[in-house]
Amino acid sequence: MGAELRLDAHPVTTWLLLGAAPDSTRAVGELLNRGVTHVLDCRTPRPMPPPAAICPSLVWCSASTKDDGASRGTDWYSACVAFAERAAREDNARLYVHCTAGANRSPAAAYAILRSRGWAASTARDRILTRRTQARPRYFEDAEQCLAELGLTDQERP
Repeated sequence: MGAELRLDAHPVTTWLLLGAAPDSTRAVGELLNRGVTHVLDCRTPRPMPPPAAICPSLVWCSASTKDDGASRGTDWYSACVAFAERAAREDNARLYVHCTAGANRSPAAAYAILRSRGWAASTARDRILTRRTQARPRYFEDAEQCLAELGLTDQERP
């Protein structure tokens, strides 16, 4: 049996990290060592709970969606933002947002989270793409449209 997978994560802000699935106990341990308290899993549903879902030290949320190029929809973005807001209300919370590779779905969720917290679109986009070079803006436009429908982009701060 090979070595356990390491965590593939990048900080976007002091409270938000973005990356690939923490699919080993070693990766979950690295999350805990980085002070992560909440995990938003943006992959399609798994037949067995992933390690982060069964770790008693983490609050885990599944916001499952396919990486198929279609709109994620307002319900998905709303669920991602709501979980992030829940985490942000807790003292010393750190949120880890991931999908399988940390390239499409989780960057879109992170973008929606930043935009809902008042980040300008260009600032959120640039921060994600520079902090996680594997990220692609595949769903950023979709996120922007859905967040506008939800009324979550009107409070933009510089």
